[in-house]
Amino acid sequence: MEDYSVGPYDKMEVDEFPNCLFCGKEARFSALTGAGLWCYLCEVCFKEYGLGIGGAEGQILVLKPKGGKNADL
Repeated sequence: MEDYSVGPYDKMEVDEFPNCLFCGKEARFSALTGAGLWCYLCEVCFKEYGLGIGGAEGQILVLKPKGGKNADL
């Protein structure tokens, strides 16, 4: 995956990666599209349809930590 410059609100933790709404591959983004819809997108579809990274445009999906102090029990 390309290295995206992100701020503190540009990531969203998930238990598992969902499927891309457009192609069905593993999604790595939750992003606003040009059609005004928020969708889970894989990297290829994000580059095609996503508007960007940032609180009002999209977030990179990251897996929640398993175990440890901050994990859900």
